[in-house]
Amino acid sequence: MMRNWQPARLLPDIGGLFALVTFILLTLFSGGRSLNDGDTFWHIAAGQRMLADRAILTQDVFSHTAPNTPWTAHEWLAEIVMAVVHDFSGLPGLCIFFFFIASLSFWILYVTVRKESSEWPTLVFVSLAFILSLSHLLARPHIFTWLLGGLSFFLLKKQQKYLYFLPIITILWVNLHGGFILGIALQGMFLCGKYIEAGFPFKPRPLKDWIKIQKTSVLVFFLTLLSVGINPFGYSLYLFPFHVSGDVFAKGINEWLSPNLQEQWIFRLFLLFVIFLLSLNKYLPTWQERLFLLFFINAALVHQRHISVAGYYLAPALAKSTETWLTPIVQHYSNKKANFEKPLILSKWSGPVGTLTLAIIFLVLSSSFFPKPQLFLKILIPVPEKIFPIEAVEYLSNNPPKGNVFNQYAWGGYMIYALRPEQPVFIDGRADMYGTKIFNDYQKIVKVEKEINDLLDKYQIKWVFYPTNSSLIRYLILKKTWHEVYSDGFASILIRDHPK
Repeated sequence: MMRNWQPARLLPDIGGLFALVTFILLTLFSGGRSLNDGDTFWHIAAGQRMLADRAILTQDVFSHTAPNTPWTAHEWLAEIVMAVVHDFSGLPGLCIFFFFIASLSFWILYVTVRKESSEWPTLVFVSLAFILSLSHLLARPHIFTWLLGGLSFFLLKKQQKYLYFLPIITILWVNLHGGFILGIALQGMFLCGKYIEAGFPFKPRPLKDWIKIQKTSVLVFFLTLLSVGINPFGYSLYLFPFHVSGDVFAKGINEWLSPNLQEQWIFRLFLLFVIFLLSLNKYLPTWQERLFLLFFINAALVHQRHISVAGYYLAPALAKSTETWLTPIVQHYSNKKANFEKPLILSKWSGPVGTLTLAIIFLVLSSSFFPKPQLFLKILIPVPEKIFPIEAVEYLSNNPPKGNVFNQYAWGGYMIYALRPEQPVFIDGRADMYGTKIFNDYQKIVKVEKEINDLLDKYQIKWVFYPTNSSLIRYLILKKTWHEVYSDGFASILIRDHPK
């Protein structure tokens, strides 16, 4: 047995190496970018509050505009996980944790695509999916959807008995992130694709015969639908993803806007390449792949946050399509002698295990047990100073104003996280909880519309915390009923004068 052992078997295969390299690159170059969104911070604060109270949040505790308003904390489990990781290893450790989840997600995608395509198309399109995801690679709960969605996709490709894991995955998924609805859509498209290929609706058959064709898939699908209810908020979560993508939020929140194809040129080239592949007619896609194409391209064109999802789930079909017409060319120019060489046996698991080991080491080093490495990782993964008012919040910690605040939407989450004792905010990233009325009032104040003074009185605003070069700050200073107590050129704090 020992004579047959080869040290090379410990070396990772291409998929494992991809996961390891992805994790290292993210840690070295994407640390600060992963904290670009203020939602990360209120997620941490919510998790800390739930751990302290030992209860799931069901109403607002962070604002003065919607106090005690019912709130569906649908990401409650992800927020608790984030709080635990943060309390152990700080913001750097939290980023490391999500980098590992993201790397594992793309390893699963690599394994999925590799089963249907050769090595080089797999590597190309998994890399492309990774590039398309970078703009949305943030330390937020949606990264769990990348992992669980990729795992569901892998199991759906394998079919048979593996499908029974899907309801179990859904129970975990529905408590981590609202993207669980994607898992149901994946199952639905697989089912519809299989039925269309079996002749539906053109071949008349009794309903029971149609069910028998995909008996296991139909059973698992209904079990998955039932498993969604195993969460603190029940089956009401079915409506939640549609609520947060409503018209008022889709027009006011950047990630819910349609992509600007002039700026997002990588996605534009991706779309052109998809059209080019389809025009070649060298590869006939399955009905499941056609449904995927329609669903994910439409999703990416409607909301730019779904660009990463489109690149991920279209990778297998694109890899197979590319291989169909390029493989003969590659074989013609490849070195034929290589076919006679004995292939090197590599490990399928050493890459993911190595990535996990490295992530654990970084998490431990970023904890308070190692103060010097922790300082190093804070430099490596800093809170972006050009996005969040770090110095201004430090001033507020030492000089807390009295009364209600009007703050920038993107800064609300950071204020909730960084100010102790807690300062109730006007608004933060939980737009679904604030609702249309408060969100529209916020927009009217920001745009200095004619109702601005009435709205500031309505919400009893005593001080304003907003970017220095904004129209709002310039307007309030000109009114002379507000005076500036702090400005660092990035953020300003204005306090309303009391009438004499």
